[in-house]
Amino acid sequence: METTRLTAKISAALLLVATLSGACLNHAEAQTAPVRLISNETPVSHNISQSVERLEMLVKSSRILTLEARIPKFQVHNEEVLGATPVSQNQIQIFAKTPGSTQLNLWDTEDKLYTVDVTVLADAREVEGILSSQLPFASLKVLPVNNSAIISGTVTSVDDVDRAVAIVEQFYPSVVNNIKVVGVQQVLLHTRIMEVSRTKLRDLGIDWGTSSSDSFFYSSPGGLIDIAGSTIGGALPSPEAALSATNRVFINGGDFEALITALRKQDLVKFLAEPTVVATHGRPARFNVGGRVPYIVPTGNNAVTINYEEYGTAVDFLPFVVGPGRIRLEVRPEVTEPDDSRAISAAGIQVPAFSSRYVETAVELQAGQTFAIAGLLQSRTEAVTRATPWLGELPLVGMMFRRVRDERNDIELLITVTPELVDAMDPHEVPCGGPGLNSMQPCDTELYCHGHIEVPNMLGNDTNCATDGYSIDGFGTMQGSPVEAGTTYGPAGIPPGAIVPSDKPIVVGEGVTVTAPQE
Repeated sequence: METTRLTAKISAALLLVATLSGACLNHAEAQTAPVRLISNETPVSHNISQSVERLEMLVKSSRILTLEARIPKFQVHNEEVLGATPVSQNQIQIFAKTPGSTQLNLWDTEDKLYTVDVTVLADAREVEGILSSQLPFASLKVLPVNNSAIISGTVTSVDDVDRAVAIVEQFYPSVVNNIKVVGVQQVLLHTRIMEVSRTKLRDLGIDWGTSSSDSFFYSSPGGLIDIAGSTIGGALPSPEAALSATNRVFINGGDFEALITALRKQDLVKFLAEPTVVATHGRPARFNVGGRVPYIVPTGNNAVTINYEEYGTAVDFLPFVVGPGRIRLEVRPEVTEPDDSRAISAAGIQVPAFSSRYVETAVELQAGQTFAIAGLLQSRTEAVTRATPWLGELPLVGMMFRRVRDERNDIELLITVTPELVDAMDPHEVPCGGPGLNSMQPCDTELYCHGHIEVPNMLGNDTNCATDGYSIDGFGTMQGSPVEAGTTYGPAGIPPGAIVPSDKPIVVGEGVTVTAPQE
């Protein structure tokens, strides 16, 4: 028992001696080892590794500059702009005071000089945060300069430029605008105007008339005979003077005449217009297909003037690009046409009337989407009865002394509008030729023998025009310019100088190589 206790005491003593020896050794090594400098990399720290460096800071912000060696001394040239305070043996904290520029010099233990050019900018983070929240699709930066500011960056809409400048002006009295608008700002408008008009007309009437050298009688409930210019004993109006007469009974050699009209008409008119026009953001555009109708207007004292009224299909629209691929559109399609049923007569002159249907609205939609304006239904019914007094009111027999006209017209109108963002074509995208440029006048053989009044300008192997100076081999005529007689072509009708693709690449220009397609 005593032996065991003695062994434990000896072991504890040896362990204590070993621990003390290790501690003394570590302490001696710590004193002889060099001091290790630690640099912490944080968003507010900056490591200096070059002899000359540049640094930008905002007012009331700070940075920690770290050097690998100790910094025994440093110097700030302009302490009104920048302040500096050592925080460790190899770190200095600098803080910006006022906008401006200055230099900071640092020396290490070997007297090596490090220069840091510091530019202190005014703090515009508040206004930049407001711009970011109010204009989420914009990328803007504000640079304060004394009492003014320079705003630069990109926006997707022209309207965003005015909004951004107005926001910055709340902080700075003078603003320099360097904003650029990116994206397509041209709008192509596809408009389709569809109209169906159904007219039903029923008309029945009889005109009686008699005339002699000593008597005169007319009964005109049908309004077919123009009696205004007739005189007693004079010649009766010719049948061509009857209005809307479809059935006539007319005796030239006697004193008795009768004109009968019996008409039943059903008209179906379909109208479709597809105007297309391009406009830029914020600029109005107008498209009109039609013409101008002249008409005479009496002005008094037997004088007249001539006025003009437009008719046809017209589209006015004002586009606004409010975001990427989003368009606000103010559109006004209109259809105008002459309407003889509403014409009036003044001083013996008939003044025409015009009927017009239009829609004026504003919508907002994505490019490529379509909105329709429907429900424009117009229904008009006109029924007119004209009869000879007393006789026209008799049953059955009264049909011969009255005229009944019943007209009904139903008009349905549908308008669809599709806006689309477009850009100009590059030269290689422009199609060759155009309407009428791919054809030309025929030769005598084609005109007289074949009856062609226009032929393609690529004649192929047509031998009928060999005598007119066109080539009969290969391609014939290109772009409307006849090939001189005697021109020869290579194999398979390939003109001289043409580039024929092959398996090996052929360089035709800088960066342009032509090869045959691989199957």
